[in-house]
Amino acid sequence: MKRTVGGSRYQQIAADVAGKIASGDYAPGDRIFARSALSVQYGVSPETARRAIALLADLGIVEVIKGSGCTVASREKAEAFRRRFNDFTSVSTLWQSFDDEIDTQIAGLQRLKETAGKLSEHLAHYQHTNPLQPLHMRVTEGCRYLGESIGTIKLWQNTGVTIVAIQSEGKMIISPGPYATLTAGEEIFFVGPEDSWQRLHHFLYNDMSTRKSGQSEDSDTIQQNI
Repeated sequence: MKRTVGGSRYQQIAADVAGKIASGDYAPGDRIFARSALSVQYGVSPETARRAIALLADLGIVEVIKGSGCTVASREKAEAFRRRFNDFTSVSTLWQSFDDEIDTQIAGLQRLKETAGKLSEHLAHYQHTNPLQPLHMRVTEGCRYLGESIGTIKLWQNTGVTIVAIQSEGKMIISPGPYATLTAGEEIFFVGPEDSWQRLHHFLYNDMSTRKSGQSEDSDTIQQNI
């Protein structure tokens, strides 16, 4: 929430007048202004000028004499009001700076969030459009080809996907070849068409019910049906 630094306009005018009294520009008993003159001097409405005079009168700084304007009543009270107003202005300024800093931080975080989103979009686009950028997938117990080799299941012929590396138990095997077998818990890295991840997942995990039911279809027939 934004705060108005230095108080309302009529308070600012009252503080300025009090400052002049405290500085000796006006001595106690001096007639200083009428409401209309104050309005013209500060370029404000008569109502704003009236409120400034009323504040000074309430604080005992000036005395309002009907038909004669205002006279200075107390330099000490003017000085006390000026100090309080300056302290208030300092605190208000600090609050304003605090608010501005929060707004700046929020705007910065929003820009950072937007940049991160754009970066994520670009990375996703790059990953799907660059066939040489490996994707990866973890082999789970649900894989229907556990223990079978890449060549036996004709992975490339059925999916267009080429496995370029296998990571198992902290070890990375580069270019594993057709005799590497699929083992639960290992991470396979692969390249291929734009939809490589979907193709491979479909091939490795679909039609589990057919294999579990004990039907006599061989591996080649299952692959042709995918």
